[in-house]
Amino acid sequence: MDAPGPLNAIATLAAARSHWHVIGLDGARLWQRVNAHCHRWQSHRPHQVLLNTADPIEAIAGVVAALSVPTQLWLASPTWGDREWQQFAAQCPTVDAVIGNSPPISLPPTDAAKPGCDRSRLRIPTGGSSGDLRFACHTWETLSTAVAGFQRHFQVSPVNAYCVLPLHHVSGLMQALRSLIGGGTLTVQSFRDLMMNGPLAAAPAGGFLSLVPTQLQRLLDRDPPLTPWLQRFDAILLGGAPAWPSLLARSRAAALPLAPTYGMTETAAQVATLLPAEFLAGRNGSGRPLPHVHLTICDSHGQAVAPGTVGQIAIASPALAVNLQSKSETAWQPGDLGWLDAAGYLHVVGRHNQLIITGGEKVHPPEVEAALMATGQVSDAVVLGLPDEAWGERVVAVVAPVLMPDAIATLRAELRSQLSPHKIPKVWLSRPSLPRNAQGKLNRAALRQWVMAQPTAATSP
Repeated sequence: MDAPGPLNAIATLAAARSHWHVIGLDGARLWQRVNAHCHRWQSHRPHQVLLNTADPIEAIAGVVAALSVPTQLWLASPTWGDREWQQFAAQCPTVDAVIGNSPPISLPPTDAAKPGCDRSRLRIPTGGSSGDLRFACHTWETLSTAVAGFQRHFQVSPVNAYCVLPLHHVSGLMQALRSLIGGGTLTVQSFRDLMMNGPLAAAPAGGFLSLVPTQLQRLLDRDPPLTPWLQRFDAILLGGAPAWPSLLARSRAAALPLAPTYGMTETAAQVATLLPAEFLAGRNGSGRPLPHVHLTICDSHGQAVAPGTVGQIAIASPALAVNLQSKSETAWQPGDLGWLDAAGYLHVVGRHNQLIITGGEKVHPPEVEAALMATGQVSDAVVLGLPDEAWGERVVAVVAPVLMPDAIATLRAELRSQLSPHKIPKVWLSRPSLPRNAQGKLNRAALRQWVMAQPTAATSP
């Protein structure tokens, strides 16, 4: 039988020194930084460590060291502003060591008399779409469980990963851990460098690439296009935001091995994933749950509903963040609406708190957003609801880039041929771009604030 968690972690990470390969980074420097952090933390056990860096070597080294020596590591984004740092300080009021850049706010050290950490914990930031910063607390057990579930779902070990996503985010972090634990190769390249200079030639063929829909769109539109390079992967994991039908159709026509996925920081990434063969065969949705996940769809009373019925997605998994694991039998509900078909495939409808009720009719924003993107006239689109005395809520569309009134009229006309009248936006706004982070997550709080501040809007009759 395997040794308990911490010993498993130490043995696995020690073995990685010989069987884990890194491309795009200085591997020798990476392990030097791991050794330096481990030595420092073993001699002076810190209570709280802040990881605040855009350097992928420092990011990976900090995580590996924190999993090797019992440490509580808080991951921060180098792009945070004052508001995010204030929210961070409210949840982590003391910091004993910093990897990377010091925070722009004063954080005192922990009381030296307080006992040190007895196990490793990674605090990974989440909550970007709501504007309220939170942290999911993961351990070696939750993270390694998610990796094992991934390997079983795709029937693969070792795992080769080509990472173009930030390593302080779960979408980038899990790529590193999958390749490390499974003994594969991790290729690291910024998405900007990929767009400018093309892929790294030294990376092995096959493996896994993770993208958000806007990144996939840009890679397909690139001159010269990277379609042949995309076709060589075993799977292109597509998540972070809903993909619009025209993008999926274009990918299918190009024989891209897409694997649309549903997951989040709190679940250590993937919960359900459609396999590439299923996608290419014409199946839609987010696939079946991974082996370590139990998914149910519940009504407002928490009771399971029949297949084909839309309800709240409920997740039970040993990979769930430990600060969300309930001692009761109740599964965790992330606030997403969806349904399971008769074959057990998940179909995500959208966020429960983003549902718009206008004139007594329900409008799911992702449906309208997909229709807008399918026109090919906009590069990005978001639909939200504004309070309205007559209708309860008005449907508002915000599109990018900036459009002239005649272009908005054309968009409106196209939607009228596809959607029910109550789903057609009554307010139309455009701007150069929408406030999304590197993972494609929209800052809805910031966008709503911008919408409310607009003095005029193009409204439909």
